[in-house]
Amino acid sequence: MKRAMERDERNLAMLDTYIYERKTIQKTYEKDGRLKEDTESLHEVFHVDGSEIERLLMKKGKPLSKKEEEAEQKRVDKEIAKIKNESPRERVKRRGETEKDKKEEIEARKEVLDAFRFELVGEKPILGRKCWGIRGEPRPGFAGKGRRADQMKKVKGVVWVDQETYELSRLELDTHDTISFGWFLFRLQPGAQIRLDQALINNEVWLPKAIDIRADARLLGKMLRVGIEIRYDKFRKFSSDSKPVLGEQ
Repeated sequence: MKRAMERDERNLAMLDTYIYERKTIQKTYEKDGRLKEDTESLHEVFHVDGSEIERLLMKKGKPLSKKEEEAEQKRVDKEIAKIKNESPRERVKRRGETEKDKKEEIEARKEVLDAFRFELVGEKPILGRKCWGIRGEPRPGFAGKGRRADQMKKVKGVVWVDQETYELSRLELDTHDTISFGWFLFRLQPGAQIRLDQALINNEVWLPKAIDIRADARLLGKMLRVGIEIRYDKFRKFSSDSKPVLGEQ
């Protein structure tokens, strides 16, 4: 697991060098299981000087109109220009905020080995590659630091590690306590199921390909049954010195 976590930290750093598409499908259900709402969006995602930029490509499952495309292109160009034209003081402030988030994520990943007790539970192929299954159970007495540490105390599951590269191929988690996000605006209830799949991209880095969440959740005080599917596609190398064009493949 130590080797896998070290590689995962490197993958996180390399994500900034790629541009990709992210599709998000969110479904909410009534208590009797009937579909209440189904929303789908598609974004192109890239980074400029450490800051994530999102370009909307589709909303509610439909491509943007010509007018919406032009407005979105204008918004993205303005956001990029703001970053490239900022003063040294403004850049230090912005970079400090983004680096703080990344540092918190990296520190949390380093704490995984202390937060869980691991045991080998088997082998199976994931996306055609042989993997070891390693079960993780919360370690009694783990304290940790920050909100990520608190979240780790409330999950358990199995990590599937690629036998050839020691990369994290799949993560299957179950929650056994309430997990809050965004100042308690969104709360996953006990029993939520979370799965993350990663894949080898460009023969150099392992990056997310799919995230699936099935859960009862409380959003703005209202209890909902939700299904969230996130898909990542069309990864390609990206330099912040270049200017992506809407719809570029």
